Amino acid sequence: MIGRRAFLGGAGLAAIAVVGFDPLGARWVTEAEAATRPSFAGVPELDGELVVDEAARKAVATDLGNIAHHEPSAVLRPRSARDIATMIRFCREHRIPVSPRGQAHTTLGQGLSAGLVIENRHLSRIHTLGPRVAEVDAGIHWMDLAKAAFARSPRLTPPVLTGYTGLTVGGTLSVGGVGGIVGGLRTGLQVDHVRELEVVTGAGDIERCSRHHKSDLFHAVLGGLGQCGVITKAAIDLVPAKERARTYVLGYDDTAAFVRDLRTLIERPGVDHVYAEFVAPGSSPTYKVHATVFYDPPGKPHDASVVGDLSARPEIQDTGYLDYVFSIDATIDELRETVNWDRLVKPWFDVWVPGSAIEDYLVDIMATLTPRDIGPYGAGLIYPQRRAHARNPYPRLPEPDGSAWAFVLDINTVSSTTDPGPGFVEEMLRRNDRLIARTRERHGGVLYPIGSVRYTARDWRQHYGEMWPAFRAAKRRYDPGNVLTPGPGIFGDG
Repeated sequence: MIGRRAFLGGAGLAAIAVVGFDPLGARWVTEAEAATRPSFAGVPELDGELVVDEAARKAVATDLGNIAHHEPSAVLRPRSARDIATMIRFCREHRIPVSPRGQAHTTLGQGLSAGLVIENRHLSRIHTLGPRVAEVDAGIHWMDLAKAAFARSPRLTPPVLTGYTGLTVGGTLSVGGVGGIVGGLRTGLQVDHVRELEVVTGAGDIERCSRHHKSDLFHAVLGGLGQCGVITKAAIDLVPAKERARTYVLGYDDTAAFVRDLRTLIERPGVDHVYAEFVAPGSSPTYKVHATVFYDPPGKPHDASVVGDLSARPEIQDTGYLDYVFSIDATIDELRETVNWDRLVKPWFDVWVPGSAIEDYLVDIMATLTPRDIGPYGAGLIYPQRRAHARNPYPRLPEPDGSAWAFVLDINTVSSTTDPGPGFVEEMLRRNDRLIARTRERHGGVLYPIGSVRYTARDWRQHYGEMWPAFRAAKRRYDPGNVLTPGPGIFGDG
C-alpha cells in the first residue's frame, strides 16, 4: 500500500497522490496541484493511506444519530500507531482538528471533525490472547474478541460486554463501556478491566500507560471522550466463560412492582446479568426485566432460586453463550436489512441515575413519554451497575447517595423513516434539553455522553465536577495544541 495516496471514487479513475497541505488556503494539495502551490507543507511518509476523495470524506461525515454532519478535509486509514502520531504532529503544526473514529455510535457528532478523521477500524489485530489478558488493537470489534476468546480452551470472555458488540474497543473505552449484555452486577465498566494502553497523545507522542505508569494519561483516556489521546492498543482482562445462558424475562405494568423485583434480582447471588426494557405507557407490558444465569451442562440453574418470590411469572429462554451475547447484534442486523437502520435518525438520551432515585425517576419521566419518544424501532433500556466496581474517575457516575447501585437509563429514540420531517430532530433535542435538566436538578443524575444532548463548555465543567481541574490539566499536558476531538465542545474555550 502506497502512503500519502488518495483515490477518487469510481471505477477506472487514476489514483492521485496527496503531497502536502497549504496553510494559507487551508486545503490539502494533490500531486497535480503542487506546481501551482509552491508554499505547501509536505505530508510525511505513512504506512497507511491519507485519502481526500469525496466518497471517503462523505462516508465519515455523520454518525449513528444522522443529526450532525461535518465532512472532514481528509481521512487517515492508519496501518500503525506511527501513522497516527505522524499525522497528529502534522495537524497540530497546522492547527487542523483531529478526531478518531471507531464505529461512530455516538448520536450528535461527538466524533466528527472538519479537519482530519482517523479511521481506527483499520487497526484491528488481536496481538496476544492469553489465559487472563488479551492485547488488541483499538479498532477491533468486541464481537471478534469475544469469538476468539470463547474459541480458546478453556473458554474465555471479556468480563464486560456492551449490548451491541459490533463496536470497537477504542470507541467504548473512550466513553466508559456499560455492561449491556455481560457484566455490571459483579464487574465495573469496560474501562475498569484494562491493564495497559498504547496511546498517541495530542502532542503526537506514542505512550504506554497503566494505573502504575503515567496514570494521569491512563485515567484521562479511559472515559475521556478522546480529549487527551487516541487509544491504539489495549490490554484487556479475560475471565472464564460458561457454555450456556438461561434468561428469565418478566413483564410489568406497575412501576413499583417492577423496581422492587429489579432490586431483588440484582442482589441475588446466582444471577449473572440483569437489564430491563421499557416502553411508553399504554403498551403492555410497560417494563420487561431480563435476568440471566450462565452455566455449564450437565448442571442447570435452579429456577426457583432465581425467580422465586417475585411478582411476575417468567418466560424462560435457553441459548448458547455466544448466541446470548450476540442477540442484540442479530436484532440490529435484521433492522439493517428491513428498515435501513443505519440511515434512521436517532436523537438518543442516555443518563446515569442514582440507585436510590430510580423509582421516582421512572415515575417522573414515564409521565412525559409518548410512543413517538421511542419510535417503532427504538428502545427504552435500564442497566444496573454496582458502584463499588466502577473505579475510573472520568466516566462520571452520580454522587454517592447511600445506594450500592447506579443505573444507566437510555431513551433510544429512532425515527420511523429516514426522512422524519424537518421538525422531528429539533423536537427531540428540545425534549432532551428538558430531560437532562430534570435529571440533574430533581434526581442528581449525570449524562452518559453517547446521546444527543447539547452541552456547553459550562455544562461540561459541571459534569466533571471535582475532577474538572485534573481533566483540564491532562488536556493541557497531553493535547497542548487543543486539536483532539472537538465534537463534544468540552474545551471549546481553549
